[in-house]
Amino acid sequence: MPELPELFDAHLHPESLSDQDLESMRYFGVARAIVVAHHLPEPTPKALRKHFDELVLKQLPRLERLGIRAWAVLGVHPRCIPRRGLSEVLSHLPDYFRGGRVVALGETGLHSGGIEEEEAFIEQLALARQLKLKVVVHTPVLDKERHTRRILTLVRDSGVLPSRVLVDHANGRTVRNILGCGHWAGLTLHPEALRAERAVALVRRLGSERLVLNSDAGDGAGDILGLARLANLLTKAKLSERVVKRVAHENAARFYQPR
Repeated sequence: MPELPELFDAHLHPESLSDQDLESMRYFGVARAIVVAHHLPEPTPKALRKHFDELVLKQLPRLERLGIRAWAVLGVHPRCIPRRGLSEVLSHLPDYFRGGRVVALGETGLHSGGIEEEEAFIEQLALARQLKLKVVVHTPVLDKERHTRRILTLVRDSGVLPSRVLVDHANGRTVRNILGCGHWAGLTLHPEALRAERAVALVRRLGSERLVLNSDAGDGAGDILGLARLANLLTKAKLSERVVKRVAHENAARFYQPR
């Protein structure tokens, strides 16, 4: 049996996972990870800043201690927009991007849609353009195609370079449009998003260019071994070692370019 490549999990929520979960992920090949800001039950500006500090000051060192090299992506999730004080939160974000441990803004985007979400998304895209940041964009489970089309329009109108945007949680109905706009597409191995067998079919059909894998583990009923299972299935499907390495590790490293 061929040796599986090291894995780069490009979307992880370790604050909801135990040390044993993360040790299992490391044992089954996850060597690098991106820790992504999440949604909170009470999204006040103070709570959001506390969440950002928790990810950078506690979760990144925790992952490193468990053998996973990690970086963070920080932003205001569309399910986590404060009723007041969004501008205050965004005014503090640039401080986190110094030092190389925070490598993109996100996850932003749309969840239910509507004016409030669109305005918050547009404001964060403007900040990303100003600071020349990469952006990670959330797409929802429900009504994904419609929301993705609107997201692609808003990103195009923002002036952010397409190559600096990763549109996450893509599926078979949205991934072609995402790639066609020049963006990177995140394939999330999650029971509510995309099963490993379906992801194999997508990689076989689309190739490996600008496809980035992640587990979204820590958000609900995720699969901490989803990436390892997919890498094994890709190898069994007789896809080339080069293709497997690209989608399992190299593409995430190319997009985020972590130091």
